[in-house]
Amino acid sequence: MSHIERLDRIHDSYRRLPLWMRVWILLVLIPVNAAGFFMLHTASGHLVAWAAVFVMVTNGLTLWRYASLNRALALPHLLAWVPLQAALVARLIGGWGPDALEWDEWMLAVMVVMVNSVALFFDTVASWRWWRDRRLNLAADGL
Repeated sequence: MSHIERLDRIHDSYRRLPLWMRVWILLVLIPVNAAGFFMLHTASGHLVAWAAVFVMVTNGLTLWRYASLNRALALPHLLAWVPLQAALVARLIGGWGPDALEWDEWMLAVMVVMVNSVALFFDTVASWRWWRDRRLNLAADGL
């Protein structure tokens, strides 16, 4: 399969997702997690950025390998975001971090915790279904 065909298949699999899921991924999930790259001057920004890099690399490899969005994409989210959530919550309650939280870091941490909590729910369901069935088709039942 050529690179163009592979990219077309990935794009087609994205277009088969329900509209609400495409909007969630493109307008909420990605921008909130990418915000860490603009907050590298903070401890939370570093954590969010490193988690985002891990998810981008592992999901990029999985996307390229299977040439489609699939339930296996949820696994890296679980590996990266569960520890990230714990660290950000600890940061928010004052149990971790080198300095006091500034307003911008507090907003980043709260937004990432909120958005990734919702995403982790869906990722847990998708991971369980993938593990149980070993089916890679995300669009089959909308998740």
